[in-house]
This record gives sequence, C-alpha cells and structure tokens, in this order.
Amino acid sequence: MNLLNRYFKKRIIKKYIFVMAPVLVARYGALDEYTVLQLEKTTQFCRLSTQYIPYAIALFRREESENSVKLYRIDQSFLNVLRKEISDWFFDGYAYKTKDVINLAKSRKWRGGNNTDSFSNRLGMESRY
Repeated sequence: MNLLNRYFKKRIIKKYIFVMAPVLVARYGALDEYTVLQLEKTTQFCRLSTQYIPYAIALFRREESENSVKLYRIDQSFLNVLRKEISDWFFDGYAYKTKDVINLAKSRKWRGGNNTDSFSNRLGMESRY
C-alpha cells in the first residue's frame, strides 16, 4: 500500500507542478509565495485532486499562514516535513523556492524560429549531434 500511495503522491505533485504552476503565474503573476486561498481556487479551477493539497501548499509556500493552520492544520513543522519530501523527490535534496517550481514547469523544447545550424537542420531540431 505504501508503494501505491507514494505513486499517487508523486503523480499529483507532478500535476501540481506542471499544470497548476503555469495557471498560478497566469492568474496571479510570478510571486514568491501564494496564499492558501489562491492555491485552493486554482486547484478547483484546474480540476485537480484536493486530497493532497498540503503538498501544493508545501510547493508554493515556505511559511505557515493563518489559513494553512485554520483550514488544513498545517503548521511550520509539518510544512518543513512536506517540503523536505518534495525536495528529495524533485530537487535532489536542495531547498527550493516557488520560482524554482515555476521554472521546473516551463517547457524546454524548441519553440520554432530560424535555425542557422546546418547540423541541426540535417539531424533534426532536437538533436544534440
């Protein structure tokens, strides 16, 4: 059961990163921290599961707030535990900020435009030779 639970946690955290982060930036701008109510509304807007919303709070907040304690009973010690778990899974154990999560959600693919490199034109735009 633990393996299945871990699989679902990682899956929803990836959705929080890759689906919710761009929507948060589009709705509220790139902030250092988002409020719990902004995270809750964006989760509902993206139609994501609210079962693991403490992980969304840990992704996009560094410190507890009045709403995180009142609505979800997430104090600073529990938030640090969640942030450590996310850091181990996605950031190689390093402390991360909200900007790092937003940068992780950005697309890394070639976006078009002129390419003057003849090797890439012959081998494909995404090739590394």
